[in-house]
Amino acid sequence: MVEDQQSYAEKGRSGEVAQVREILPVGTKVGRYEVIRLIGEGGMGTVYEALDARLKRKVALKILSSALKSKRKAAKRFTIEAQAAARLEHPNVVGIFDFDVDCAIPYMAMELLQGDTLAAAIDHGPLAVQPMADVMLGVCAGVYAAHQAGIVHRDLKPSNIFLCGDWQGNRTARVLDFGISKVGGVSSSGLTQTGDIVGTSQYLSPEQAAGFRYVTEQSDQYSLGVVMYECVTGQTPHRGQAIYMLLRRVAEGVHEPPRVLRPDLPREMEAIIERAMCVEPRDRFPSVQDLGRALFPFASQDVQRRFDDFYHRVDENRWPESSGWRKPATTARTVFLPRKPVPTWQRRTTHTSSRPVRARSHRGLPASASADAASRRGWPYALLALLLVAGAVAVVWLARR
Repeated sequence: MVEDQQSYAEKGRSGEVAQVREILPVGTKVGRYEVIRLIGEGGMGTVYEALDARLKRKVALKILSSALKSKRKAAKRFTIEAQAAARLEHPNVVGIFDFDVDCAIPYMAMELLQGDTLAAAIDHGPLAVQPMADVMLGVCAGVYAAHQAGIVHRDLKPSNIFLCGDWQGNRTARVLDFGISKVGGVSSSGLTQTGDIVGTSQYLSPEQAAGFRYVTEQSDQYSLGVVMYECVTGQTPHRGQAIYMLLRRVAEGVHEPPRVLRPDLPREMEAIIERAMCVEPRDRFPSVQDLGRALFPFASQDVQRRFDDFYHRVDENRWPESSGWRKPATTARTVFLPRKPVPTWQRRTTHTSSRPVRARSHRGLPASASADAASRRGWPYALLALLLVAGAVAVVWLARR
């Protein structure tokens, strides 16, 4: 369970992270837990395999780095991670057993997972479409459960997605590390301010890159789009750039289409990835559950059977035509394919009005106004004609006398 929690909020303006190497020796007691071995190190702390002396079970023990324990924000984020994970009881989210403080150092005991991260799998090469869809269906289900609980992860990336197997041989994806999550509508109880960049650079959404404080569930969907891009191409869409150039490219949505790097990728899969990575949050899928529905046809039959009830649980009232989805049919197994997103700059706004449009004359005035003006200009000629007629009548009358 290797972490890579080196967010820009922790790096600071200089981009440096304090490298702390205080490894606890085997047998060290932390609360009621006894350290067995080191699993991995991250930006916020260290993860050990440990034995729960009371329940006699092995756990993953995450301990906040001693260099960060005196920093209020780091300790608060560590607490929020524990609280966020404890609120979620979902098979695709890592479970937490305990949280406490020992000798002024916070720690949490979590499920001990057997397997490796999605980042390690990508290191062996790009994933095929079906294995990627199998993984992402579980990830979308776990992230959607977090969103339903009012939690936005804000740091989704391959190193925070763990792949483990069960006794039946099923491969399950588990979402890890809610350390910088947003719980309830405001980010981490004021731990971040407008302009702060929270997350990992390559997986930031455009709104995160711009430093917006009130990010939504759509930000997590963008990060999942970047994860899918990396799964099928082997590299992130924004890479090898100075930090300010990278953030600018993220904000502008500049990247190579996935099929440029992998020509054999189905166009439908490319469309799904591109829609999840739209610059405008409103142009993405309505939710990560809808993203999972789009990926559902690409998954294996075993995974489809496992998630069939979740991804085909459809509410007829939440499918407006403007959402980009075809309205569900009567069958419960309708496949929903995304409509190709239209960039904001290509759109044309049409203004409509309930008032009727009146005809215009060649002078730019309404036809009725133009006729009135013409009639006003012709009254002297009408009067002159009337006088001439009257004069002619008078001459005839006098001649007959």
